[in-house]
Amino acid sequence: MTPPPGLSTIVAGLMPLASEIFDGVRSASRDVDGVTRPAWSKQDQAAADILLAAARGEGLRTRRDAVGNIYMDLPGRDESAPGILSGSHLDSVARGGNFDGLAGAVAGLIAVAAVRRAGMTPLRGLSAMGIRGEESVWYGIAYIGARLAVGGMGRAEFDALARLDTDRPLADHMADLGLPTDDIWRGEASIGPHNTKAFLELHIEQGPLLVEQSTPLAVATAIRGNLRHGDGVCHGAYQHSAATPRRSRQDAVLAVTELLHGLEQFWHRVEDQSDPSAVFTVGKLFTDPDHHALTKVPGECHFSLNFGSTEQGTLDRAAAEIAALTSAIAQRRNVRFTLGDAVGSSPTPLDAELRKQLAGNAARLAIPCGEFATVGHDASIIARAGIPAAVLLVRNADGSHNANEKMAMEDFEHGVQVLAATMADLADA
Repeated sequence: MTPPPGLSTIVAGLMPLASEIFDGVRSASRDVDGVTRPAWSKQDQAAADILLAAARGEGLRTRRDAVGNIYMDLPGRDESAPGILSGSHLDSVARGGNFDGLAGAVAGLIAVAAVRRAGMTPLRGLSAMGIRGEESVWYGIAYIGARLAVGGMGRAEFDALARLDTDRPLADHMADLGLPTDDIWRGEASIGPHNTKAFLELHIEQGPLLVEQSTPLAVATAIRGNLRHGDGVCHGAYQHSAATPRRSRQDAVLAVTELLHGLEQFWHRVEDQSDPSAVFTVGKLFTDPDHHALTKVPGECHFSLNFGSTEQGTLDRAAAEIAALTSAIAQRRNVRFTLGDAVGSSPTPLDAELRKQLAGNAARLAIPCGEFATVGHDASIIARAGIPAAVLLVRNADGSHNANEKMAMEDFEHGVQVLAATMADLADA
């Protein structure tokens, strides 16, 4: 089914509804700074309820699964045919921005509503989705709602999850919202190749590339995997700062500083020579406030390590570099490193045909559109479940995971126009 020429105009006419949803969700989750929508909380439930009400107002069918993921459907002529799904997550980080995740859920709703307003009855059903529990800050792991929806989490792992700020089990937080957790593992997965032909996720860009390029949109080439050590510690010895000569010191801070400098050099080599997608971050770095002092050689230093790349080989090389550097520094400086188990995810390639269709529709609509790798999104979980997936990025000033996200509604409109056209294309494919 070729999208009618007026579909973009209909999307434009739905922008006041999109703004109303954004404003309503912001009000329901406002914090001292930015917004806070914990996964499976009254705040992200409010976001779900606002979206569902808007969908019903547009004549869409609504439902939720046992996990609390929400769906807003335009049935197709053949309800047995696997449908086209678009969406993103409802939760946020603490005191984050209002558009991270939410923009994709709203975009899916507006795109499906636009197809319905256009009077189109697709062969395949179109659905928008609001996903729970994408952010890792709440339960220590990411993509919980998506993993549960595709059948990618076992009962034992689920039962072990507790919210980090409340120490209550995830099942208890779900029960607070009336979710029947015992139903999660009954029957088929909510999402799979049996009912979903393709998944498209619109998401704000979380870096500066589109701003630097003065471009409103980009199609993601792949989703970076990562290698993470979240709670590294270097153990040295607390010593008198004036009385201990260099040869006798076991300085944990200088040992960690040397490690980080070496890993930054490794990152530069990899980025310059073989893998421009590589990134390296030290998100935590601190000494113990109960023991540190101006006149003490620091005996303990805590840190985190986070490598990202679209190439698994780069992550494997990073693991080897971490091991080599910590071993050499520990021996030379007489300290000890404990990193704990490495966690992370594998890089996820995104579907080439879907990427081509998104870029083609952007070109047809005369909307400038770039191309580069992106960070972790729910689309990676959907793709690993055997469903073709793609990500459309929307320009967003001042980064993400902070209260200063500044996605312009004009850019969002462009993104939804491309998304709606692509969903309509796929509906009869």
